Formats: sequence, C-alpha cells, structure tokens
Amino acid sequence: MKARAVKGILLKDLREVSRERMTLFWIFVFPLMWITLLGSIWGGSSPPVVIDVGIVHFNESTPFNALNVVEIMKNVTIEGQRVFRVTEYPNESAGLDAIKGGKIDALIVFPKGFGENVSNGLQGKVYAYFDRSDPQEYQIASGLIKGFLSEFEREMAYRRLNMTLGYMEAYLPGNLSNLSPATMKAYLVGLIDPLDLNEERVKGKTPSPIQFYVTGFIGIQFLFATMLTVSGLVFEEIEKGTLRRIAASPATAWDFLAGKMLSTFTVITVSILIGIGYSRLVFGETVFPGLAGWGIIGLAAVFSMGLGLAIAMGTRSMKATNALVNLISMPLLFLAGIVIPESVLPGWAKPIANYFPLGRALKDLRLLELYHRPPGEVLPDVVWLAACSLGMLLIAVLLYNWAVKRLT
Repeated sequence: MKARAVKGILLKDLREVSRERMTLFWIFVFPLMWITLLGSIWGGSSPPVVIDVGIVHFNESTPFNALNVVEIMKNVTIEGQRVFRVTEYPNESAGLDAIKGGKIDALIVFPKGFGENVSNGLQGKVYAYFDRSDPQEYQIASGLIKGFLSEFEREMAYRRLNMTLGYMEAYLPGNLSNLSPATMKAYLVGLIDPLDLNEERVKGKTPSPIQFYVTGFIGIQFLFATMLTVSGLVFEEIEKGTLRRIAASPATAWDFLAGKMLSTFTVITVSILIGIGYSRLVFGETVFPGLAGWGIIGLAAVFSMGLGLAIAMGTRSMKATNALVNLISMPLLFLAGIVIPESVLPGWAKPIANYFPLGRALKDLRLLELYHRPPGEVLPDVVWLAACSLGMLLIAVLLYNWAVKRLT
C-alpha cells in the first residue's frame, strides 16, 4: 500500500466534501436536527399520567359508602399531581355514553347497596368499564384503577381485621391460653393477605432518553451517512473520469479503498463529535464513547463503508446505489434498534438487532456506554463484527477490480 496515494485520495475527498452543500447537510445538519427533534419530544422527564374516570353511585346514609371511596380517589396524588380526574354521572347509561364518546377513560359503578354491604362487613360489588379501542391507554387506565381498588381493598381488610380482633379479645374466654390475640391476628392476616410483598428499589444507573438517542444518532452516522458518503465519493470518481486514471496509475485497489475509507471515517467522526457536543450544549448531557466504544464504531464504520463501496461498484449507477442504500438503511433505522429500543421490537425483528452486524454493533455500544458492561462481555460480538467487516471489505475489493477491468 502506497501512503502517498492514500494521502492524495484522502485530501482530495475532504476538499470535495467541504464544497458539497447537500453532503454537508446530510452529514452534519440533519443529525443535529434529528437529535433536537427526538430529544425535545422524549428527552425530558414525563409528567405523571392522569386519567379521566366516571363514577356512578347511589346516596346511602350508611357509616361508609361509595362517596367515601370517591373522595379518597379524588385525593390520590403522584409527585404532587392528582392521578384521577373524577366526573360523577347520574346513572350507568350516561356513564357508558361518556366512555363510548371518548370523554372518560374508565367508568366505575357502585351499585345500590354497596355502602350497606361494606358497612355490615359483607362483600361490596363494584363494576369497572374500560375503553379498549386504544390498547396502550387501556393498559394504563386499567392498571391505575385496579391498583387503586386493590390497595383500597387491602386497607379495608386490615381495618375489618382490627375491629374483629377487638371483639374477639373482649369476648375470648380466659382459659384459652394457647390462643392469644397476637396468634389469632397473625393467622387472620395470613388468611386475608397470604403474601407479604415488599418492594425494594435498587439504585442503578439508568440511561436517560437523550443518552439513548445520542447513541442512536451515532448509529445513523455509521449506518446511513457512511454508506451514502463513501458511495457518493466513488461515483464522483466515475463521473469525472478520475477512476479510470486512478486505475491506470500505480495505486492499487487497497490504496483506493484506504483513501476512501479514511476520508469517509474522518468526516463521519467529526460529525459524531459535533453531535455529541451539541447534545451536551442543548440538553446538558451526552455520551462520549470510551476506547472500546470507539473501536466498535470504527469496525461498524468499516463494515458500512465496505457495504457502500460494494453496492456502488456492483451497480455502477448513482441512482441505483442511492435506491439500494435507502432500501437497506431505512428499514434498519427501525428494525436494528437504532430509533426504537430492541425491547419493544416484535419477535421477528429482534434477530436483526441481534445478528445484523450494524444492529449488533449499536447494541454492544449501548451495553458499554449506557449500561457500563465490561468490554469482555461484548468481545465475542466484536470478533463477529471484525470478521464481517473484513469479509465485506474483500467483497468490495473484488467488485472494485471487476469494475476497473470493465472501465479499461
């Protein structure tokens, strides 16, 4: 490999890229717009969810009735914000019309006799209606309503238990020494609440949404921009007739590839650094890859450049190359875990994020930089990525030699 030839191709490409406004837009401006858009929408903290609940109940003059439950529901708060916006309806029919019209998310009906039953220690019947037209909103509304009623039911059970124990203690014969109130309470608590679930929080470091999207921006650069940039630079050589002169020169296919890859990698690296700094400046946080992270970015960029060069040399048409690059890149933006987290991808798409080299590279980059996994954990994937990158480079070289022979 001739360093002078590689240097010449590198400097020429950098000068040409700096003169192309459209190329500069897609490499430098569009990624910043992408970060700004997604960071503004999902990068900040989300406020607590508030749902609209319709209530139907009957006025009862019992010590405890549905109105008491409604008052408690109105005052449930998360982070100082009320969770339920309660609207009372005169009857069940009016409430169902409201839920069908999209005015409320759920309807709770306390039938006549609820207060009397509950006050007398009997079972109180409750009907809950949910709008299932939107599965996501149904899950949220159902979870909040059922969670509230479950916790309310648990509190009621304990209060009833304490009242019952008070009566039992007052009337328990003194000769039953083996059956103390404490023993009875423990048994009855196990009867009404068989599991003592304790929620413990582990304070782990969770990546923020903007950090996820910064790594997604890096993925776009080595998936989309790299392929487009390297194929565009090659076609400039073809259209200007310089590829024929390069082929006739002492420069080898490896000199050509090395020059193109160095110029493309330089441009993409500068673009990534600008994006990282921009995120820090606008959103106050960012992700700066470590040495292993940059190694993965470099290997992924090599694979992407090899793929872009192979497409360019195979099609020998700028339009066909752009169409093919878009055909590959656009679906992968969503299916390789770049924009959408892998955890929410459908089952048939997860192998793409796990085994396609660029999807796997981005996943490993996130494991290293967002979840701070040790580099040894992703080493097998790095070996796989390196093998794929080398194979793609060999294909690009073979296609380059084939294209050059056809030119001459």
